[in-house]
Order: sequence, then structure tokens, then C-alpha cells
Amino acid sequence: MRFGIEFGSYPADLDPAEVCEQVSLRAQVAYKNNFEALFVAQHYLTGPDAAILQSIPLLAYLAGQVPGMYLGTSIFLLPLHHPVMVAEYIATLDNLSGGKVLFGVGQGYRDNEFNSFGIDKRERRGRLVEGLEVIRKLWTGDPVTFHGQFFNLDKVISAPKPRQRPAPPILMGADTVKTVAKVPEVADHWIASRRHTKTFLREAVPAYKEALARQGKSFKGLFIFRDLCIADSRREAEALIRDGYERRYRRYQQWGQPGERYDLAFDELKQDRLIVGSATEVVEQVMSYHEEFGAEVMWFMVDWPGVEPRLTLETIERFGAEVIPQIKRLTPSCPLP
Repeated sequence: MRFGIEFGSYPADLDPAEVCEQVSLRAQVAYKNNFEALFVAQHYLTGPDAAILQSIPLLAYLAGQVPGMYLGTSIFLLPLHHPVMVAEYIATLDNLSGGKVLFGVGQGYRDNEFNSFGIDKRERRGRLVEGLEVIRKLWTGDPVTFHGQFFNLDKVISAPKPRQRPAPPILMGADTVKTVAKVPEVADHWIASRRHTKTFLREAVPAYKEALARQGKSFKGLFIFRDLCIADSRREAEALIRDGYERRYRRYQQWGQPGERYDLAFDELKQDRLIVGSATEVVEQVMSYHEEFGAEVMWFMVDWPGVEPRLTLETIERFGAEVIPQIKRLTPSCPLP
């Protein structure tokens, strides 16, 4: 298996300069402790209670600090962007990172983002599908002529080409069984979200495998994103993040996040979502995702509102030093990405 960490939203009252320092430090601690990937989320206009560092500039900034690590967007809101811009940004990042970009996309769901960009939310699936088609064509480096419903290009050539050939892997988020089954039509891999319970995964993974087969593609393993906290015991770890965990999931409910219900108490929210406890307990929990669902690449949300930054660093360090070596011994060579 391969492992990474995720950078997401943070409380808006924090000093952005301090947040940048924390992100850089977390990336370097992960780099030194057996992690292989960094992922960055994307949203716009998340105030007043939250803020977020935009993914492309942040990953470009981190690329020189963590040479050789995979850099992933988890996820990039493609329907809000023009594919010409995205193709060249991602190709640039792929070259800066030595061919290590994992391009994760999603269609978005927040009304204020679509309204503020002047884009009809009902067009999001069409813009996503068409945008990916344009991006793939541009990444070939050949002249591209494309006339679609949303985008039009005439004999244009994009440079630079991505370092990865034929292209960086395209990952896609999806939050219902119906949309998960559509992923193989346009993307290389599905991202199973940290919000998905095992109950949902038991429905969605078979549907995903069936959809892959219809497209003539094989299942090579699952990209999966989880919540994580390590301490000396499960009780201690849960106590550290309880309040921050509830606050973050309440925000998702307020934003209108599709999928399951999130305005729940901690003891309900944590069920089959949160990987938590001592290093020994965490090894068992991670292995359960590998054995039941074929998880091969797993990354984690490790910071929570109100939790001291040093505790976040301790989770990264302890997972890297105490858990990853054990998992590596228990699992064969990772077939992804």
C-alpha cells in the first residue's frame, strides 16, 4: 500500500501565514516518515467559518520541498474552470514534480460556488465530461480541434506536455452508487471519500467493479481517503478530536454535501469512517480496508478544528514510523497509481 496526507480547510480566524508554515512542516514530517503522497482539497468562498489554500499553487510550492512524492488534487472542481487553463497548470505541475501528479476531479455541489462563477449547476456533469476530453486531447501535444457544448478549440497546441505518458492518472470523486458507477466512463480511478461509511462502500465498490468491466477495464485497487488520529489508546485519540470532528462534519451538512447524513454526534459519525487508536489498532483497521475493499492507496485527514498543531504532527509521525512499516510488510507491491 501507499500512504499520504491531505490538506483541507482550516478555521478562518487563523493567520494564513501560520497555516502556510504548518502545511510546510506537515509535508516535511510526512516526507521524512515513509509517506509517499500529499493531497490538497479545493473549494471557493468558504468564509466566514473556514478558509482553504488553493491546490495548484500550494502543490507547486510543496513540490520542491518533498521531491519524489506524489502530488494529488483531492479534488479539483473542474466544472468551474476552463480545460485549457487546467491542462497547462497540471502539465506544469507534473513536470515540476518529476511526473508525480495524481489529478483528482469532481463535479462540485455548493450553490454559492456555481452562482459566483456564473455557471449553471445543472451543467456540471456535462462540463466535467467535456473538460476531461479536452484536457486529454491537449496533453497529447498534437493539434486539437474540438467543438462541444461548452468549449471550442481550433487547431491549438498545448505546451508543455505532462511528463507522465500518456497522461497523469485521472481520479474522480463520487458520492452516490449511481455516480460511482459512472466514474469509469471518463476517469481512471474512483476516490472513495473519508465521508463514506463501510456500509456505503459495500454497495459502491461492487457497482464500481461492474462499471469497470463494462468499460473493458480491470480493477487494480482502490484509492481511498479516511480520517485518522493516533494516540496511546483509542479513548485518548477520540478525546483529542471529538469536538473538532463534529464541527467539521456539521460544516459539510451546512454546505449541502451529498451522500450520507453528517449532522450527527461523534459516536455516530466515527462509525466505519474514523481510523483511530493506538498504532496496533490502526494497523488492524487499515488492513481491514485493504482486505475487504482492495484499498491500495490511502490518505488521511489528520488535522481538526481546535486541535493543537503538535498533535497533528504526532499523528503523522507515529503513523509513518509505527504503522507504515508494518503495513508494507503485510501487503505486496502496490499496483497503483
